[in-house]
Amino acid sequence: MYTLKSIVRRGTMLGAATAVFAAALVPAVPAFADALNPLTDRSLLLSSSAPGFVDTDGSGYSTAAPNPAAGGNVPATYAPAGSGPNGMKTGETFTFKTSSTATIKGFTFQYCTTAAGYCQSPGNNTGDQRTTDRETNAAAKPNNRSDLDITNGANVFTQSTGLPPGAGEFQVSINGVKTTAADWTMTAVNKEDTAFNNGNSATSRLSGKSNFITLTSATGQSIAQNASVKIQFTASESHYITNPGAGSFFVKINTYNDDTTQDDSTLVDGGVTVANVMTDSIHITTKVLETMAFSVGTQNPDTVVKAQWNDHGTCDSITQLNNNRLNLGNPAAENSLETGRGWDVSSYWRLSSNSSGGATVYYSGNTLANTVGDKIAPMTTKGTSKPGTEQFGLGFVPAVTTNAGADSGDTLSSSYADAMTNEPTRYKSPTSYPFITLTGQTSSAPFDTLAAQPVSADYADARGTLDNGSGGAGTAQFKFLPTSITVPEPIAQENERVISCATAKMRYVGNIGADTPAGVYTTKINYLAAPQY
Repeated sequence: MYTLKSIVRRGTMLGAATAVFAAALVPAVPAFADALNPLTDRSLLLSSSAPGFVDTDGSGYSTAAPNPAAGGNVPATYAPAGSGPNGMKTGETFTFKTSSTATIKGFTFQYCTTAAGYCQSPGNNTGDQRTTDRETNAAAKPNNRSDLDITNGANVFTQSTGLPPGAGEFQVSINGVKTTAADWTMTAVNKEDTAFNNGNSATSRLSGKSNFITLTSATGQSIAQNASVKIQFTASESHYITNPGAGSFFVKINTYNDDTTQDDSTLVDGGVTVANVMTDSIHITTKVLETMAFSVGTQNPDTVVKAQWNDHGTCDSITQLNNNRLNLGNPAAENSLETGRGWDVSSYWRLSSNSSGGATVYYSGNTLANTVGDKIAPMTTKGTSKPGTEQFGLGFVPAVTTNAGADSGDTLSSSYADAMTNEPTRYKSPTSYPFITLTGQTSSAPFDTLAAQPVSADYADARGTLDNGSGGAGTAQFKFLPTSITVPEPIAQENERVISCATAKMRYVGNIGADTPAGVYTTKINYLAAPQY
């Protein structure tokens, strides 16, 4: 119960008048000056003000009933313990200033439905603990009811070694600095007054659940007058405070100079409360429709000089020149292939999609063939370019060069470079991210955070030479499967992220042997993107 002496401490003027009255009645009891000192600038911040029966996110998933698609970057729920939507498993932060200078060895926090008088723990479950028929929170949850409760015993909060405290921990700090005492312990018990009666039998019931927190330390913490104290409880899935199901509640705070006895004889500051009220979360539902932009062409627009830097878009479509026709071979000899050296051409694709499950890019087509059925042998296994041997293959090279074009990457135009300088948060150097398309990409950010993408491995080494300068094999490696004409071959795959302007440059190699039949050889390579929504 909030005693007369407790009420005294709620205000200085009232306290002074009542203290004289009490001393006159009981002259043997001294009037301690500290006993009249309230804690000031009091505040209670809840991690959630949702009712205690609420623990689901906007899609209805919770820790107990998780999203069946959880895994990777998909969480089981967006309402874990300690989050805004979760009123069943909350944390709390108390802040206040002291009126006295003292070594504090104890704090107490009592949760009640009224600011003074007999204490009833907050909650709206049915039944009364005095008749042992109070409803449990588990039984009340389906009916949208709950009582305030604090996990206790083995699941009580424990003191953290750091600041802020981690999940399932609490910490005391003074003026923003962690307490020097490392032996703070917590207990949580029920402390209600059996005499509580507000005149309404339907609302005068007691919950019997834990509503009284005690923190004690044998070492104690020296706290100066007017110091700012913060005590933070961080929720976990097994250490938490359950909010009441409705209405407001009050928490009475006291500080003590003893770790074994917390009563009027050891009271330093307190006798005051902070208040809070339960409010359900605002439920907002909207739709983001599926979007996708996929362009395939023969010129990267970021390599084209524009009149003004802002004539560039942040993710312009790949440009189609000459109806996407590429001429593979020696341009001085009617674009013909030769036995003594390899020849290459390049194209590009660029993909953006808001598909939460990423996307897969495929190619489909046949090897180079003439009109009478002759074909240049495809590179059905990954291998190097070998002039003098029939070969057709493809692979990835960087979209932008890092060594003056020796890696077959492009140089960005001066106007696009200006765009990146002027608005670096919007204009980025083109890369294949979040697709891993090159060997060695995962050694640097941001590719180092991606999971392995094995479908690209056979196509990830097309950088390098096509021959050794004297007709021998080069270092660049390629592959091509002609079966892709009916069964598209995956070449890039990301299963965890949305795709934001991924740009890939494809390199094609052609080699012939001395006995390759003469003729005009052509093929069409089609690229397909399949987002996973």
